[in-house]
Amino acid sequence: MNWQKLLSPARLGTRHSSVGAFGRSDFHKDYDRIIFSAAFRRLQRKTQVHPLPENDNVHTRLTHSLEVSCIGRSLGLMVGHRLHENGSLPASIEPDHMAAIVQAAALSHDIGNPPFGHAGEYAIRQWFEDAAPEYTSSLSPEQFADLTTYEGNAQGFRLLTNKRTGLYDGGMRLTYATLASFIKYPWSAAGSPFPQKKKFGAFQKEFALLEEVAEATGLIRTHAQAFCRHPLVYLVEAADDVCYALIDIEDGVELELVDFTVLENMLLPCISEDLPADYHRETNISRKISFLRGKIITGLLDALVDAFVANEEALLTGEWKGELLASANGPYNELITTAKSFSEKQIILNRRKVQIEVGAFAHLETLLDTFCRTAFDVHHATSDADIPYRAGRVRELIGTDAMPIGASLYDLYLVILDYVSGMTDDFAARLARDIGGGQH
Repeated sequence: MNWQKLLSPARLGTRHSSVGAFGRSDFHKDYDRIIFSAAFRRLQRKTQVHPLPENDNVHTRLTHSLEVSCIGRSLGLMVGHRLHENGSLPASIEPDHMAAIVQAAALSHDIGNPPFGHAGEYAIRQWFEDAAPEYTSSLSPEQFADLTTYEGNAQGFRLLTNKRTGLYDGGMRLTYATLASFIKYPWSAAGSPFPQKKKFGAFQKEFALLEEVAEATGLIRTHAQAFCRHPLVYLVEAADDVCYALIDIEDGVELELVDFTVLENMLLPCISEDLPADYHRETNISRKISFLRGKIITGLLDALVDAFVANEEALLTGEWKGELLASANGPYNELITTAKSFSEKQIILNRRKVQIEVGAFAHLETLLDTFCRTAFDVHHATSDADIPYRAGRVRELIGTDAMPIGASLYDLYLVILDYVSGMTDDFAARLARDIGGGQH
């Protein structure tokens, strides 16, 4: 692979290729298109870690995504400058362009996540695994894998590229470089090299678009339905890891699930210089957390950039395996590993969070029971008159044009998942109560 192709400014759906004007390149326009989208706005009422929080200071998917994009922009800019100094960047690409690509990809990294976070993904998978045979028997093995391995990353790629999100083919019509940097798992569910992880980047419906992105950016094919990652994916992934590992515990402190000293004791070993006297005198925990976070992120950025540049050759040959953080010098990998482990045991399994996630399963089961039955009825109908009244009303709710009579069951299920995954936590819970007669 080479940076000339990897940083392609051509847009999906147009093949137009131009870096654009200085100060607002086509890569910067990608960021604008994402942040002004309705799908991005809805992230403000979607779970990050704590579902339906009563405390407005904890993170939602929207605030998390904005923070990841900030870290991603800094990583992209710093790597861009280093590659420019080494003579690796094409003449038409500025370091700021690389920053914009990573920033846009990072901003959208969670845009396809369903309501209730990962619990929502599990609930959708479970519904299709448990569905009566008539609901899934007509699906191909590859289509069935899409649904029983349902993934927010694949839903995000569909959202960014689907015509329903824009007037034209290509959806938001983002640049190939940004889309390739967004695709964390450039393979289908059926072609995954790690099927046990249940992670993939595109449904069968959109796999041809993934192939187009891969061809345009020069990603190396590793399987009939799999490619190697774009090198900038590792920067997006690292930015995400840094944010959720540290910020989840910050939220735990805010919600009084974790004592501040626990977070402080994790971070202090990674700060080499002596702390100022003002820190020791400070009694406000929020200000102390802000100070510590800034120190840690500064050191992390330098370590991650060094690791990326040192392994540039392996990244470009597609031979790189693992995570960038694992190769970062200093104590940072140990810090993130410890923070993730602590979060999983002490925060993610918090009793209140678990109770709400159990409720999330009930809400999504109610919605999918109703909506997928409608998809089944529409698939088997030959005219509007064949559709039962209730199914007809649900079809109107989702959009009659999106559910044409006789469409394939697989296509109709994807439309249902578009609708459900786009819901906020609040809306999904309210609609499920309305549909179920208030039983949840």
